[in-house]
Amino acid sequence: MKKMTKLCTIGLSALIMATGCSNGGNSNTSVGASNGANTGTLPTKEAKAVKLTMMTNATGTTFDAIQTIIDGFTKENPGIQVDFSTQGKDYEQLMKAKMASNDLPDLFATHGWSVNRYSEYLRPLNDQPWFGNLTDTIKPTISDKKGNVYVLPLNIDQSGIVYNKKVLKDLNLEIPKTWEELMAACKVIKNANITPIHIGGKDTTKLAGFFNKLAPTVLVSDKSHNYGDSLKDGTFDWSGWNMVSQQLVNLKKEGYLNKDVVTADPLSAAEKIATGKAAFLFENNAIVAEAMKINPDAQVGMMPVPAFYKGDEPILNGGEREAFGVWNKSKNIDAALLLLSYMAKSDNIAKVAAATGMPAGLKNVKYDLGGLTADFTKYGGLRTIPVFDREYLPNGMWSTLKIIGPALLTGDMTVEESSRMMNDDYKKLRSQK
Repeated sequence: MKKMTKLCTIGLSALIMATGCSNGGNSNTSVGASNGANTGTLPTKEAKAVKLTMMTNATGTTFDAIQTIIDGFTKENPGIQVDFSTQGKDYEQLMKAKMASNDLPDLFATHGWSVNRYSEYLRPLNDQPWFGNLTDTIKPTISDKKGNVYVLPLNIDQSGIVYNKKVLKDLNLEIPKTWEELMAACKVIKNANITPIHIGGKDTTKLAGFFNKLAPTVLVSDKSHNYGDSLKDGTFDWSGWNMVSQQLVNLKKEGYLNKDVVTADPLSAAEKIATGKAAFLFENNAIVAEAMKINPDAQVGMMPVPAFYKGDEPILNGGEREAFGVWNKSKNIDAALLLLSYMAKSDNIAKVAAATGMPAGLKNVKYDLGGLTADFTKYGGLRTIPVFDREYLPNGMWSTLKIIGPALLTGDMTVEESSRMMNDDYKKLRSQK
């Protein structure tokens, strides 16, 4: 299991400071406010230094940006150790095991599931100084039915499809607004000996992510094909998933995917888009920063997900992204809240927004999204549909999406079989909810 770890220290003096010094919010609530949860105890001068554990699934530039924030915190305050680590693609399974054993890190990333999966393990954060500064876009997504919020959202996952602007420009192609136009563009791009759509399928989450981008346009966004309610209430006819799986099969059949799609290293995607060897990536905007590291002159941006049906409009996908909560049974809740408050400072929120190419999770933050700024100015107001598996599928079906993608591409599963698996897993997991 891949793990990146760094030990950091912060000062005892910081622990007795009120968190109202953060400019990320507008409340005067102190870090010791319990909101009905155990707050832990502050260390005395004689006590040993507090050691916080903090875990995330983020890697690359995102991990580095958060680590930089922690480094800044430690320079100001010696006395608590912060063990910050990433488990990458293994994070979800590890967290499920930790929930089962009720042994969680002091702070951890919720990767889109702060309410539906993790809320019973997290301390409500409505009393924190930055709470009043949550953006209107993200607040409904991270609030439960009672209005409780359990995470600090550093940024917002609002994205479409990443593409190489120069490839389209050189081939005199317009940005596709429909799936039909995207397929036509892929044909031209393929004939130019460029990979139309690159997927690093060795990491099966990338193929699951493809479905998360496509499925809303097939099953939700169009008024005449909106099955959102039936997906939520258990009445959806899963033969309708055939259309979603068929598109992945068609892409391979037409040669619009990289030939090594099932075995390609996920890290290869940034290099392919940065060097113009690929035109489109069905990934979020964080990969743009990786691409710009490889080729600072690359013309890489974000376009909306094309409409699947005629008469519909392109969309963006959205939801929770880099968001951290505090384990409600932590012995170091006060220290953990202090760290969250530091992370909520405007300049720290700006660092994460810039590193990930995604909007900030708090208001009144000035940040630069580089080449993506113009794209967000142009497309930021489009309909933003929540990430498909988080909104319309029961907890656990992300694993199903990870299975059917490779199986469809290798021929180990037919389109109809993929829909039957979706149906079976949906019913089984829904009954366990």
